[in-house]
Amino acid sequence: MDFLKDMPAVFITAVSAGVLTLCASIIFLVSHNEKKHARQYWNRISGFMELAEQNVSYPLKCDEILIGRHASADIRLPDLSVSRYHAILTVADGVWTITDIGSKSGVFVNGNLVKQRILYENDVINLGNRKLVFRRRRVDNVR
Repeated sequence: MDFLKDMPAVFITAVSAGVLTLCASIIFLVSHNEKKHARQYWNRISGFMELAEQNVSYPLKCDEILIGRHASADIRLPDLSVSRYHAILTVADGVWTITDIGSKSGVFVNGNLVKQRILYENDVINLGNRKLVFRRRRVDNVR
């Protein structure tokens, strides 16, 4: 008889667990869908661009990217000819810009010294002794 007394509590507990599971599943599906759309939106804004040198490429995964020798740089170029904080890449409305942020050796785009410049596909960027190509992202060799 005690079992029958506890039946409503057991039923309510089971229904509550089912509702919580359903809510958690809905939240998971919605967040997964939002993440997918955010990734597609970012790829459309960024133009699937990367910086590449020799056998290494650096995908441009955010709207502001610090390039330099320092460990905190988003793209770290461990070369003494590169300043600790050499340049910054930014994107707005699908347009990428590189800006020299006080480097000692300067930023060169296609052989011209620049303080700030809009980048176009296949532009060659020299930071110290490093030569990087601004290009559409490729699948292999991504770091």
